[in-house]
Amino acid sequence: MTALAGLILAPDCTAAPLASLAAVPADAVFSDLPPPPDSVDFDADQRLELALIVNGMDNGVTASVLKQGARFQVKVADLLRAGMIVQSADDLLFLDSLDGVAADYDAGRQQLLLTVLPRYLPAQTIGQGDRVFRPAMRDMGGLLNYDAYATGGVGGGGGIPFQASLWHEARLFGPAGVFSTTGALRTRSGFSAGGAYMRYDTYWRWSDERSMTTVEAGDVITRSLSWAPAVRLGGAQVSRDFSVRPDVITYPLPEFGGSATLPSTVDLVVNGQRIAGSRVNPGPFALDTLPPITGSGQANLIVTDVHGRSVVTSVPFYVSSTLLRPGFTDYSAAAGAFRRNYGLRSFDYGALAATAYLRHGLTSALTLELRGETTQDLHLLGAGAVARIGNLGVVSASYSRSFGTGTGGELSVGYEFQARTFSIGLRHTRHDRDYFDLGRLERDERGWEYDQGGGQGGGQGVGVRDEPGRERGWERQTAATASLALGSTGTLGVGYFDLRQENARNARLANLSWTLPLWGQSRLYATLSRTFAGGVGNRWSGALTLTVPLGSGNVSGGVTRDDRGRTGLRADYTRPIPSEGGFGWNASAYSDSGEKPYLRGDLAWRTQPIQLRAGVYGRGDMTGWFGASGALVFMDGGLFAANRVTDAFALVSTNGEAGIPVRYENQVIGRTDRNGQLLVPTASAWYPAHYDIDTLSLPPSVQADRVSQRVAVAAGSGYVVRFPVERVAAARAVIVDAAGQPLPAGTVAVLNDSGKTYVGWDGMLYLERVAATNTLDIVLSEGRHCRVRFAAGDPGDGILDLGTLTCP
Repeated sequence: MTALAGLILAPDCTAAPLASLAAVPADAVFSDLPPPPDSVDFDADQRLELALIVNGMDNGVTASVLKQGARFQVKVADLLRAGMIVQSADDLLFLDSLDGVAADYDAGRQQLLLTVLPRYLPAQTIGQGDRVFRPAMRDMGGLLNYDAYATGGVGGGGGIPFQASLWHEARLFGPAGVFSTTGALRTRSGFSAGGAYMRYDTYWRWSDERSMTTVEAGDVITRSLSWAPAVRLGGAQVSRDFSVRPDVITYPLPEFGGSATLPSTVDLVVNGQRIAGSRVNPGPFALDTLPPITGSGQANLIVTDVHGRSVVTSVPFYVSSTLLRPGFTDYSAAAGAFRRNYGLRSFDYGALAATAYLRHGLTSALTLELRGETTQDLHLLGAGAVARIGNLGVVSASYSRSFGTGTGGELSVGYEFQARTFSIGLRHTRHDRDYFDLGRLERDERGWEYDQGGGQGGGQGVGVRDEPGRERGWERQTAATASLALGSTGTLGVGYFDLRQENARNARLANLSWTLPLWGQSRLYATLSRTFAGGVGNRWSGALTLTVPLGSGNVSGGVTRDDRGRTGLRADYTRPIPSEGGFGWNASAYSDSGEKPYLRGDLAWRTQPIQLRAGVYGRGDMTGWFGASGALVFMDGGLFAANRVTDAFALVSTNGEAGIPVRYENQVIGRTDRNGQLLVPTASAWYPAHYDIDTLSLPPSVQADRVSQRVAVAAGSGYVVRFPVERVAAARAVIVDAAGQPLPAGTVAVLNDSGKTYVGWDGMLYLERVAATNTLDIVLSEGRHCRVRFAAGDPGDGILDLGTLTCP
């Protein structure tokens, strides 16, 4: 028997007073109990309910476990719930049958501690979903961009005669895409005489974000490869357009990953800057939170477990945006008539032509490229590749072959390497005398002449007159550039360019540039160039410029020397227009040796609806000029004047509430007008930007259920960002009972059978949406109710004070 503080454990395991059992014989108490065992059999089967802990991670799973000595049998379903990856046809299995799995039984905590290899744990992606696709929005509307310019001599000293021009872009947009046309009206000696209108581009464009495809019709500029020229066509074009999806990174990024044995934290440090980090569960992991980085770099992956032990892995990498991610395909196909004499004639189209290209990311280090062009007597095929050579940079090569009237080849090779402190680029291109592509054909007006039957050549269809022109002949181009960051001593850049042509003068140029940071934002710029002209002599030129911040602008001065040995002095002051609008100006003076100084000054003033500019320039006889630019936007039933809209824009609407501050990307850009609207003319196309209204300045009677939105607007289009601002009548009162005591805090009050609120301390009551006549139902304790009726006037922009209301 065991005595505990005057108690004794009875046979039924209940505690009884010691005195009550003192007369009971000992053999009477334990006569019915079996004798204790001589030993314990730890190998006997035991059915246990244990918590499953996998590599230190407790997922809250309790499982029924059969213990047979040192072996443990567990249901496969319980292992899956605990976070393991197990493939078995049986419902039950012994843990020692799994290679790489060890089990340890903690009897005190009733836990089964499992230590498993990474292959039994699910892979984790850190940051997956950070780049979210948000479809771009667009509403129906139109706009008219304009830019007026006039110039002429001033002061009666001569100068150039009066000239004026008016450029415009008319644009219609909606769910069906964007239609745009541009042109200019020019005149000399006044608008009444000599006027001429020039049309530039007219096109329709539509983009599908899901497939990242853009369709264009009208005057188009062909999309092309880096080693192929673009041309202007009047026709149609279909192309892959990655710009419509800012959330998609098209080039391969390095894959950083590892495996955690225990619950850990992971930090990724690139070039000394932490760019990603997160907690991870045991098992393999990969990071998908990398910013768009390019060039060579060093990444450190730091894994710290729950015990504070860290493992650092250093990984060098090289990223190039000229490559495509594996499986990505880029393409373009265009067909139409050559646009000739652009900017000189409004409608001048030539022979039909077609062009196409295809790029495909074969691996993360290799992208293949194909090119094809055709016009009536000329066809071209080309192939190329871009390859990453480990962490040493990117090489590229391409070869094109033209067939038909012009038969020849063009070869292009290049190399590029970029790092934080150093970059280098090499490029060499050469083509045969008879090589032609659409770009050379468009420019070579003397070497190629289209004869639409019966012209020179006397044949039918398209003929070619072989006259040696500037585009006719072989050509070799070589370029080498490099830059070096010197820390506190600035940045150094060098370049060498060599152009050799069969029927033109060769040209070689070498230059050197140096940028030296001084105090504050001051900079010293130095450039030095040398031309190597065969048979003419070598010529030097250069410039030295010092720029110093002064007030809200910059003052700069320097000396220049051209390749003819003339020396000049220059001084400038520039004050840019503030981002919120206002005045900006600049003034400059330049003096050549032996000549009158050249003077120039201009002033600009930008407001929300327009930007005005004016200035003078000249040597002695001064010429003055004036300009005005802006846009007229037709949308949401209104007409708005704004600065020139170059791409997408948004119209913020606050449901008629005026004077509400609006922020775009956390920057205040203005207040809503008397109609509760504000035009944002500079939205970034396709990018989901933040639009906010400042509710801190709203009067108490104005409420907004939503004050922030993230909206993407399609290129060339506009969208109305609506904030449901609502004006409500609000009132406050003190509610008391029949004895004049305030009702208890927390008492429920219902206004006009709809608005539920609560009584505060000292009977204070705040009511929203108060009407002219109101009924207030109050729920008292023990299920009792009372009803208060009251009238309310117009609170204006404030809160109506109802005084004391009595609940009878």
